[in-house]
Amino acid sequence: MKKSALFVVVAVMFFVTNSVFAGFGGLGKTLSGATGGGSGASSSDLSASKDSAVKSYLATTQELIASLEKSGEAFGVKKEVLEKLAAVNSLKEGNINAGNVDKAQQASKEAVEVIEKQMADKKELSAESQALLGQSMGHLAKAIVMETELVGTVQTLSTQAQSAVSSASPMDVAKLKGIADVSLTLAKALPTDLKLSKDILGSYMSYAKSKNISVPKDATALLGGE
Repeated sequence: MKKSALFVVVAVMFFVTNSVFAGFGGLGKTLSGATGGGSGASSSDLSASKDSAVKSYLATTQELIASLEKSGEAFGVKKEVLEKLAAVNSLKEGNINAGNVDKAQQASKEAVEVIEKQMADKKELSAESQALLGQSMGHLAKAIVMETELVGTVQTLSTQAQSAVSSASPMDVAKLKGIADVSLTLAKALPTDLKLSKDILGSYMSYAKSKNISVPKDATALLGGE
């Protein structure tokens, strides 16, 4: 029996995912080393770690955007999905705060709802659309890998930054508080982002199985056995 386009694309996805795991293995070490592993970290070290974490976080949001764009295209709602994702696209290194991150997370959920509505109505996907869905899952896999790596790293950074604020000199308090606020925002956001990414991938997997589209067995491992 001829394998579906989705099977081929998603099989490649897991090869790429394994490479991404290897490539991001040093990120946690970099941030851990920069923060010194204790309360004696300097403000410059904490600032560098915060900047690295923010860049990595924004990279995860871009993978999510790419994923939802591809799946939106697969189900014929690309324009609507991109409109919903405007708040996610607006996240920048200088505007990471609780309000903006909350708006971005809500926008992502609304984009997913648009796609899932079409999934419920779509009886069959063309070979081209199956390939787009596979590409979507590839971007989503990268997001999950990156988010998994970042969760613990950012939580550690947040703890260290909060500790530094409590013992900082008056001259350093403002700078360290800014670092601590951003780090805490990311520490709270990432577990939610990771759960959303896994839920989306699970939804795509269920759809594929319901349409008798072959999916690699390794997909369940990426979802932690879910």
